[in-house]
Amino acid sequence: MPYRHAHRWLSLLFPMIALAFWPGYFGRLREAPFALHAHGITATAWLALLTVQSWSIATRRIAWHRRCGLATFVVLPLFAAAGPLALHSMASLWRSGADPFHATYGARLASADIIAGASVIAMVAYALARRRLVVAHGSATLATALLVLPPILGRLLPAIPGFPIGGSAGFGGFHLSFHLANLLTLLIATLLAARSPGRGIGFTLAAVATAAQMIAFETIGGTAAWERCVTLLTELPPAPLAVAAAMASGALLYAAWRQVPPRTVRAVPATTGDL
Repeated sequence: MPYRHAHRWLSLLFPMIALAFWPGYFGRLREAPFALHAHGITATAWLALLTVQSWSIATRRIAWHRRCGLATFVVLPLFAAAGPLALHSMASLWRSGADPFHATYGARLASADIIAGASVIAMVAYALARRRLVVAHGSATLATALLVLPPILGRLLPAIPGFPIGGSAGFGGFHLSFHLANLLTLLIATLLAARSPGRGIGFTLAAVATAAQMIAFETIGGTAAWERCVTLLTELPPAPLAVAAAMASGALLYAAWRQVPPRTVRAVPATTGDL
């Protein structure tokens, strides 16, 4: 069975999330807006579902694995719906200049977050369409967890004593930590893809998505045209956007599920077995 230890690695993300998001979210739950709650709950639910999926297939609890697969059709559309809510909230903070961080990075982060959210949905759809190709299916689902690393590491790195703050490192050191976190994620995704050449396409997609976020942050995210788009977003009602995102993602997942999958691949390279 490929990636049979993946659930152990996934379980490490939860304490990292708690530590990274304590100052901005967990430590101020009563003050956090609904959009932040929706995004945090649905993203955590997906990671929990992914962890149980990995554990159940590694321990040959096939019924559990199938139930979790069906739960994807609920959790992922909810995650997709929370995306526009979080984006609208962040865009509004950027436009109002309510705090220095969002005034500086809100528009740029919106470009990166759109890429990350869309990539998660696309990778899960690919995994559903290739669910009988064990390595391809496993890599595509597990790779979605890699896209959580940049926001985690981007918040943890500035807390390291001596980490550069201000100047070229950006407000609170965030500019530097953003790129370091993404570079580390890119390296991990590339190494994992190399271990399953030709079939670890999920990790390749994660690497491409990570690189695209870095590029968008430094290019499109800083243009006047993009800032006009973000301004327009703040003028749209977020609820219809959330419903549209949920419906579109649900339709994509269903279409992927309906695809006639190829024959089951039984031979699994030994190189993928120790993740």
